[in-house]
Amino acid sequence: MQLPIPMMIFQAMISNENNSGFTLIEILVVMVLLGSILFIAVPRFQNLADVHLKSTSRSLSGTIKYLYNESVFKKNIYKLAFDLDNQEYWVEYMEDGQFVESLDPILRRKKVPDGVVINDIFTERFQEKTDSGNESYLLFLPTGFVDYAVIHISSSDNDVYTIETKPYTGGTKIYDEYIDIRQEDSPYLDEE
Repeated sequence: MQLPIPMMIFQAMISNENNSGFTLIEILVVMVLLGSILFIAVPRFQNLADVHLKSTSRSLSGTIKYLYNESVFKKNIYKLAFDLDNQEYWVEYMEDGQFVESLDPILRRKKVPDGVVINDIFTERFQEKTDSGNESYLLFLPTGFVDYAVIHISSSDNDVYTIETKPYTGGTKIYDEYIDIRQEDSPYLDEE
């Protein structure tokens, strides 16, 4: 009785005790596959700083929009505070006449990722750019107003994003370049 072909191959592999390693062709095939995977994957790892930059700008923009809505719905004053020396931002809310840091996990203190830096912040409240310290903040009022601000964020690859707030709607505009804007010069505010 003749065995099926797969069984014959299996028996030949079992009975041949000298078959203890890989052939040169098998090793070359594995090397070509690994090389192909690395060729595709390495450029993606090099763009990681760009991914972090986009993620940080979107997260900050989302936080601004969220706080605008929260301040109106909950009829409370919120503050988005920045510590540019430690590259962190967090949310505080008004309670009994004082600002208290939010314990909400969504609004917790956030550190910007490695390779990303909040360069400076301009707000109408301070009338100048702030590039250090922990005195910068945006206020969100229950009347439906947020401070006009321009925030510059950059990556280690020298890519820069500019985030501009829209005071009466809580919206934001993200530019993928460094733009030095003052409220009276903003083309975005003309759309209100």
